[in-house]
Amino acid sequence: MRVALLSVLDGPAEPRKIPAPFRMLAGARLVERQLDIALAAGCESIACLATTVGREVIDLQHRAEAAGARFIAIREPRKLSGIVTAQDELLVLSSGVLPDEDSIVRHLAKPGVLVFPEDPAVQRGYERIDAHFAWAGALMVRGNAVEQLAQLPTDVDTPSALLRIALQSGVRTHPLETRLLDEHVWLRDPTTEELAMRERSWVAGHADVAPFTAPGLAIAERMGARLAQDTMGGRLPRFLALGAAAMGLLALSLGLAGWILPGFGLAALAVLLFAMEEVVRRISNAGQVRPSVPVLVQALRILLDPLLVVLVAMASPEDTTWLRLFVPAVLFGLLHLGERLSTARWRRSYADRVLLTLGLLPAVLFGFAQPVVAVLSLAVLVTLFLTSEPRD
Repeated sequence: MRVALLSVLDGPAEPRKIPAPFRMLAGARLVERQLDIALAAGCESIACLATTVGREVIDLQHRAEAAGARFIAIREPRKLSGIVTAQDELLVLSSGVLPDEDSIVRHLAKPGVLVFPEDPAVQRGYERIDAHFAWAGALMVRGNAVEQLAQLPTDVDTPSALLRIALQSGVRTHPLETRLLDEHVWLRDPTTEELAMRERSWVAGHADVAPFTAPGLAIAERMGARLAQDTMGGRLPRFLALGAAAMGLLALSLGLAGWILPGFGLAALAVLLFAMEEVVRRISNAGQVRPSVPVLVQALRILLDPLLVVLVAMASPEDTTWLRLFVPAVLFGLLHLGERLSTARWRRSYADRVLLTLGLLPAVLFGFAQPVVAVLSLAVLVTLFLTSEPRD
């Protein structure tokens, strides 16, 4: 089993200064980001060194348990002996360090110590281990190192002690690129400015906005990414989902009352808000191993397309009887096939409901929605032969 050791212990803090483990990055505390990295590295149990179990530690426990991991807060390093066996592996992340997840997963698949060249790492506060290298704040050791740790005084700096034990036992060191420090990818006790720069790159790296082959989604998701950067860690995803649901219900109500065009306009707004919600939530949940998806969002994913089908049917002439529902249902069915069967480049194009609803507005306005939907269905069918992945 693989166990992670985190710490929220910090050195003497300046007055009113937030301890390094509790500083925020992209809506989560640094220690919560450490937890996400530990879970991504395969840790099944999380031990956290803490003098008191406050709100921050409780939040950390909830985050770990939501991902299916066991969480234990300990005050003394000797308690580790009851958690880690000699056959286990122990991932150690120093307090206030935000590592690069890819480097952890790649280099610490087995016991090792991650290091930086002493210049510039030592000047940036990293612990020197010899004439050439400084400890990066992350290591992996066998569980038997905990037995040696139990023989040391209780007030020992646990991560540093495990570092010395690892080095004395001959654990291999893995030098990292100084680029990680220069580009603020790997942080230690970060300043507000460093966190701001890291957050900007975090948003850009996890937004995964649609390309302009899906122009409606591309614009909506870029709007969402911009909002996410300004409201990181807030309730914006919930508000956007509630807004999309409210617009959808209003659209259906207006459609049933005979106000088809306003209803379709509100449906277009619902689709826009939902596309923005998707990217904001994707950024907010970035790094988490098993992020939860709200029930409302799951419902919207299922119900927005049927809502558009019903509105198109209402906008079609009554004398077309069952074709009023059949033709739009075929269109949306083909679009879903496109999302599943096309190459990665075109999947977002088939998912672009923003462009589709805006494009259908003139057809609804002038009363020829059904012929336009039929032509679009034929066009989508033809493109499926051009964009689908080749089969053996």
